[in-house]
Amino acid sequence: MSEQVTTVLIGCGNRGLNALGAWAKQSSKLQLVAVCDVDEARLEAAEAVLGVPGERDYHRLLDRKDVQSVLIATSARWHVPVALDAVRAGKHVFIEKPLADSAAAGRELARAAQEAGVVGMVGYQLRFSGFANGLKREVEAIEPMQALVTRQRGPFRRQFFFPEHYGGIMDHLTHDIHLALWIMGGAPTGVYANLTRGLILHDETIEFATILIEFEGGKRAASLVASMHGVQTPNVVQVVGTRGTVTTFDRKTLRVVHHEPITEPAPAPPAGLEVATVETGGEGGDTTGAMLDHFADLIAGRETVQRGATLWEGAQAVAITEAAVEAARTARLAVIGGQ
Repeated sequence: MSEQVTTVLIGCGNRGLNALGAWAKQSSKLQLVAVCDVDEARLEAAEAVLGVPGERDYHRLLDRKDVQSVLIATSARWHVPVALDAVRAGKHVFIEKPLADSAAAGRELARAAQEAGVVGMVGYQLRFSGFANGLKREVEAIEPMQALVTRQRGPFRRQFFFPEHYGGIMDHLTHDIHLALWIMGGAPTGVYANLTRGLILHDETIEFATILIEFEGGKRAASLVASMHGVQTPNVVQVVGTRGTVTTFDRKTLRVVHHEPITEPAPAPPAGLEVATVETGGEGGDTTGAMLDHFADLIAGRETVQRGATLWEGAQAVAITEAAVEAARTARLAVIGGQ
């Protein structure tokens, strides 16, 4: 049980160094043995902070027999190329969100990892929070039909201003897209969207997003509303089902309503009406560390059921942002294909 899983960090930017690298370094289940980055300054900083040797060519790390896994925190367009090389070298892969720069690339990686028999996980650390797990548990009990998730933020730093479907507000909204997909269950079938771009730098960065995800051909739906102009704006998660509702305004305390399915018009109240307050513990705590430890436990066989986001789930979230851009461009439903 004390055996550590060896790993290397590829990509030493802010998220790589200060989150994945820092947590891997202090983990009792992972042993960080090297770091890699093409930028010499970032590489030297990572070597100094994390106390492990650096390498500019990640292929040399993949050739090492003592390396069991890789943590990938490069820019999104390099996630799949690096991960595919790692998977083909028999390494387990943990990849920052978004999984890929296209859903097709994400699915290709998911298939390759499945065929190679290696563990693949995407960095949606929210999956390890008390809030997300409490929300999913309560939502499953009400048979969800409709969800609303808002993500209002202040302006982002300049490095997030680029036109791709995963840039701008989408960089953070991908967490909420994944959350909506996870709690609603089932595969999405289509997307409608309205996007507003370029109000700050007069470029093509997505700054406002209103996205409707359909499930089961429109029988169920999740709406996401987000922007980088929502300074100090409260956010909400609200799920309505055939057997009740779940609402939170702080991502910690849930207001849960349970009742029997409604079978007749008002004024008849639903049978079995109950209202409760559920405290989940919120989104805080060591969610990134818990996620990486779970990754190590899966590799070592200490756990057999994956609780973190799979590569297929990561590809599904990418498919939503891709479809949102297409739906906004055409003002039509963008159909989501299968695996």
